[in-house]
Amino acid sequence: MSTKEEIQEQLQKAVSEEPHNINKILKLTNKLASLDEDNVRFSVDAGVIDRLGKELVARHETAVSELIKNSYDADATVATLNFANVDSIGGTLTVEDNGNGMSRNQLVNGFMRISSSDKIHEPVSPVYKRKRAGKKGIGRFSAQRLGDKLTIVTQTSNYKNALKVVVDWNKYAMDEELFLIQNKIIEIPKNKDIVSGTTLIIENLRDWWSEAMIKRVYRYALDVIQPFPISKKKIIDNKIADSGFKIICKKNNNVIANEKSMFFEHALAEIYGYVDDNGHAFWEINNSKLPDVETKKPQIIFDDNDNHAQKYVYLKGIQLKAFYFVFNVNLIPKQIESYIRSATDEQGGIRLYRNGFRVLPYGEKQNDWLGLDESVRKRKVLPVHGNNNFFGFIQIEDKNKNFQELSSREGLFRNEAYDELIDFSYKVLIAAIIRVGRERGVKITTDQKDWDAKYSRNPKEALLDAADDLEKLADDLDEIADSTEDTKDESDNQDDSKNKKKEEQNAKQKEKAKKIRDKAKSIRDAVERIEEFNMLRVLAGLGLIIGEFTHEIMQYLSAFKIDSKFLIDNLKKSTEEYKRAVRLKETFSSFEVYTSYFDETISQNVNRELKPIELRDVIKPFVKSVAPDLKRNNITLETDYKGYDLFTCKMHVSEWSSILFNLYSNAKKAIKRSNKVGKILIKAYKDEEKVYLEFQDNGDGIPAENRDKIFTAFFTTSSPKGHKTNMKNELSGTGLGLKILSDILGSYNGDISLGNEIDDYSTNFIIELPVATDEEINEYGL
Repeated sequence: MSTKEEIQEQLQKAVSEEPHNINKILKLTNKLASLDEDNVRFSVDAGVIDRLGKELVARHETAVSELIKNSYDADATVATLNFANVDSIGGTLTVEDNGNGMSRNQLVNGFMRISSSDKIHEPVSPVYKRKRAGKKGIGRFSAQRLGDKLTIVTQTSNYKNALKVVVDWNKYAMDEELFLIQNKIIEIPKNKDIVSGTTLIIENLRDWWSEAMIKRVYRYALDVIQPFPISKKKIIDNKIADSGFKIICKKNNNVIANEKSMFFEHALAEIYGYVDDNGHAFWEINNSKLPDVETKKPQIIFDDNDNHAQKYVYLKGIQLKAFYFVFNVNLIPKQIESYIRSATDEQGGIRLYRNGFRVLPYGEKQNDWLGLDESVRKRKVLPVHGNNNFFGFIQIEDKNKNFQELSSREGLFRNEAYDELIDFSYKVLIAAIIRVGRERGVKITTDQKDWDAKYSRNPKEALLDAADDLEKLADDLDEIADSTEDTKDESDNQDDSKNKKKEEQNAKQKEKAKKIRDKAKSIRDAVERIEEFNMLRVLAGLGLIIGEFTHEIMQYLSAFKIDSKFLIDNLKKSTEEYKRAVRLKETFSSFEVYTSYFDETISQNVNRELKPIELRDVIKPFVKSVAPDLKRNNITLETDYKGYDLFTCKMHVSEWSSILFNLYSNAKKAIKRSNKVGKILIKAYKDEEKVYLEFQDNGDGIPAENRDKIFTAFFTTSSPKGHKTNMKNELSGTGLGLKILSDILGSYNGDISLGNEIDDYSTNFIIELPVATDEEINEYGL
């Protein structure tokens, strides 16, 4: 081992003779520091990169969504992802954006610096002033989590060349000093197709990717997606207006997820309206999911009396386009519906563009500039048409000079042109949703004549009619109160006592109206659950049969145990009869564990209250119940809990019995087909927003071509049954189990998906559910 003096001499020589050999100088400096007898310093093992990658970014979908958010933070307007050759491990992911790019300083002291403070010092992006979406410092670890090798190519608008860095994550092995590992940075010619931007190429991916996983990446990045037409850049008060952000996800260069496939193709109807050069307004419906809804030709808008074509003086050249969504009526797939609804709640409505520039605040949350939400509350027109039922925009061409912006640059003057615009837009949307509503067979207005004769009503529809009538009664009461108020205002000479009495009467009228509306809302809330109650009634009947069966079986188990013990005590151990008696006792013991578990689960159904579920509290009794069956089938089962308080959103505990037993049954069959010594692993963990459960087995796995089919009703991997099969075998592979689990979890805004296998396991089901809120945990004293 070299002495302190020898190392100092070597260091001096390196600095004077090899000043460009920075790595050699660093190594000698590190050795010299380790011999310091008066001071100690922290050092960092290179293996920390691998550990941080796995611990900070547990799921590969999350890792990719973090890279997308980094593009958003860099003021990109589009990020394009391409997953190449990813049906098995070892593929390549390319992430390209047209953001600001990184300078050498930003690349070296930002991206390549662990726990950099850039996003703390600069909480908003430089151009569009976006609030940073990416988690601080996770981007680099996301890249490590995804693959073995990362290539970064980045260019800025004000530098002549692009920069390229290649990071081989395999260099970051344990027992190596982190700061001694070097990554070459070189300058290369710019990509002339973009002004600035960054491309990440991640090679030798650690996971395979299905189309469902790629779509999940899109959903995970939803909070930065703006599903609207990209507007032109506009400078307001020396700030460039944000022109939106789009994501395109491809697999082998074929589009898998973009705004069209993930949003607009699920719209019930595409509505279009315009005003021609004569001032006549037209509307039409394109690409509807319902038959006979699409208009064969543009429909003209009539005046309020329906006598003459409406003529607009100030709206020549105006265009409107909107995508219309109706929720909770089985028109959109459940998983897709949940995130589309989330997006419409935050960003739904009709936005306004002038010559390609966004005009605020129209279409912002809580901005009901067209009166759509107000119209829903008044219930003059019944088909749903609130702002959260639309993604749309209105385009005003620059040649139309009738609209003037306010001096604050926020909004337009309320002139005649503005009033015409509201009238035109509202009429286009209402005409379209009425046409859609008629085809759906829903009531259009509260006083619609002969509706019963055309559409036979079921109890659900009758209840909705009753709610409509209550709403109309509430409206009438409000109108009476308002008219009385108007009369009082015009009669200033009336004495105070009469005015006070009128005020009290008006207050009572409005209070009655409020109570009636609350009752109508209660009816509608109940109606939403009718279909669920019908299914629950069927399942309840089945549950009663199972409960009675379990109860009866429990009565006989004691006798079985006594009789089997008698046989064991009175038979010679060397006989075949004794062996059979011992096996019989073991079988009855296993059966007793099963029946006790089901008996307890059925008993819990008496309590219908939903509450947060700690995953340990459902996994442990399940493992205990299947222990005898595991032993009999030579399967080992392990559990792995990461963290504490793994509480899900409010659920019913018995639903977890269905979930776990279904997954166990599938795993057991897969293991049997594989002829292996069986292994099952159940993992439970959480992050800030979700609780996760992974159920892994080492059976025969699921072929790549079936990965996107297994949650489809009646799709099964079980072998076809012969025509002489018994009922038990016939029902064991119907292909409904995973579909039912998906529906259970989907009802709680959760999900079940097929994930990448780990270690010696061949199948990995991943369940995710919203984590319980602090209020829910405190409510139940958990």
